[in-house]
Amino acid sequence: MKKAFTLIELLVVIAIIAILAAILFPVFAQAKVAAKKTQDLSNQKQVGTAVQIYLADYDDLFPLTIPSLGPTWFSGSYVDTPADWDGTVSAAYHDARRHVFPNSTHAYTKNWQILKTPSGNDYSIPGWIYSAGQTRYDIGYSFNGNLQSYSSTAINEVAQLRMMTSAYGNRNYKGATRPAPFLRCPTAGSACVFVPSSPTCSGANGTWSELSNPAGASMWLYGNGMNAVFSDSHAKFQRVASGPTNASDFRTDFWARYNAGGVAQWVEYQDTNFCHTLLFMPDFDFSNFGTPIQY
Repeated sequence: MKKAFTLIELLVVIAIIAILAAILFPVFAQAKVAAKKTQDLSNQKQVGTAVQIYLADYDDLFPLTIPSLGPTWFSGSYVDTPADWDGTVSAAYHDARRHVFPNSTHAYTKNWQILKTPSGNDYSIPGWIYSAGQTRYDIGYSFNGNLQSYSSTAINEVAQLRMMTSAYGNRNYKGATRPAPFLRCPTAGSACVFVPSSPTCSGANGTWSELSNPAGASMWLYGNGMNAVFSDSHAKFQRVASGPTNASDFRTDFWARYNAGGVAQWVEYQDTNFCHTLLFMPDFDFSNFGTPIQY
């Protein structure tokens, strides 16, 4: 006669399985995060390489990061990806965004999916209409707006200056991207290029830059930080939020304040003249941070 499991033996087996599951599930979760982090790093490295090829074709000048319609610059605007997915706006609107990153570099990346962070949540832009059947791509990375049309040979420290990162945290904007920071260029018909910080920065084109409201997004994509690609095209992990509530470090953080969970508040580190977001300045001296301010 076959011997069946006793109730005690069955309970012991169940207890052993439960213990193993409790041990292994966190390991599996960590492995999943590590895999996403590696994929994210690869994505950004590929984009960095594509931008280097773009530079070679465009006289060492970085791509536009904000669109212009005629002589008017639209600072802080979202950039549709691809430029023409939204049929409710004009052809001129499409054309303006066709010349802006990441649309302008798509010929070099050949891939929209590498611009979507694996750890981001799809985020609908308030007020936008998303209709079924539209071919659009969701973007989680933000290009450094201070590099707009800027010469790569004029950067002070290419291995230290962020070119692109997840500045708005764990979000993939649906059908668009947004520069971070963005240059303010209120004067139509004038060039929109980064102007170094000075005590007299007045808000003229290129003299101010700032980050947009992160609106509750967490900067903790992978552990306590995120990946970034730098101006020489190398990519690495950056610990950008070392703890909740004013525990950030201006040498690595661009957001100055965080709540629990790495949720950024709308306070950034800027230079002492209140002109630019600190760690994104092309002429920045990374060996001498001075005394940054929170803005």
